[in-house]
Amino acid sequence: MQPFHVTFVGMDGHRKLRVWQDARLLVLEIYGLTRTLPRDERFVTVPQLRRAAWSVTNNIAEGNARRGRPQLSPFLNCALGSLGEIDAMMSVLPDLYTVPPARIAAIDSLRIWVTRGIFRMMRASGR
Repeated sequence: MQPFHVTFVGMDGHRKLRVWQDARLLVLEIYGLTRTLPRDERFVTVPQLRRAAWSVTNNIAEGNARRGRPQLSPFLNCALGSLGEIDAMMSVLPDLYTVPPARIAAIDSLRIWVTRGIFRMMRASGR
């Protein structure tokens, strides 16, 4: 009797995707920024920004792991929604706190890059 092997196709394939790698960098940048925010934001802005950033990477990974391209689209749409949430929050932060413009620009640049990558994935999958 031969041993039973389980192969998970695509379970770690997201790590090879440039868009997921860039989304991962976005998570790291968001964490770096939120560590500098005042303590009174630890229950509102900090967890919300972090959750939104995690949502992008997680939805790209989960959608990529699903069987078949039609199942990818809803996850990519969710990731786009989370990117919109990050954009909205990052637009308000400089009005509330002293945030280095270079940090805002770096996060915004990554957000735009990831958004474009997701749209490329959607076109490639025919959705």
